[in-house]
Amino acid sequence: MKTLTYFLALCLATTTLLFTGGKSCPHDPVLTVAAACHQVSGGQPMLELCTKTLHAAANDKADAVSSYAYRGAAAAVQSCVDTERAGSQLLRNPSLPKQLQAAYNHCIDRYGVAHKKINAIGQALYSCGFPKTFRQDCADAAAAIDDCARNLQAADPSSPLYKLALTGRELTAVTCSLALLGEAGH
Repeated sequence: MKTLTYFLALCLATTTLLFTGGKSCPHDPVLTVAAACHQVSGGQPMLELCTKTLHAAANDKADAVSSYAYRGAAAAVQSCVDTERAGSQLLRNPSLPKQLQAAYNHCIDRYGVAHKKINAIGQALYSCGFPKTFRQDCADAAAAIDDCARNLQAADPSSPLYKLALTGRELTAVTCSLALLGEAGH
């Protein structure tokens, strides 16, 4: 448990250093938050999450979509940290049923993968250097979170971790969609 706490603290410190500020890539379309979110959202919940996430860090001026994607990546990484931390706290309950213990441990493992992939996405956005693996990193991050969510839904869909996983999945989708709307998609 001490190692996990240290790992989460290290991840949070890395995330803070990596995602301070914003970054605009050349040749990206410049849009308002509302326009960018409308283009990448697959429905009202995703639109609201995108708008809320981007308005928290943006002034009301138009900006490059890579800058928005970078902010989304920061929120997605923070979501990973929060979910990993929540899973660890839930595992401290000695009366937790074995099925939930297994589901929570599985989620923490899968979120380790998602966290790593979303960090890679953030680094690509920061450098405006989109490797051939960019789309795969997006797919891998989403798949890891989806795997966690499926296990939680089967074990206990009322778990607080399940809601966190759904939000993390949407943040990852928004981030990757924004990046692919810009230079990463070319």
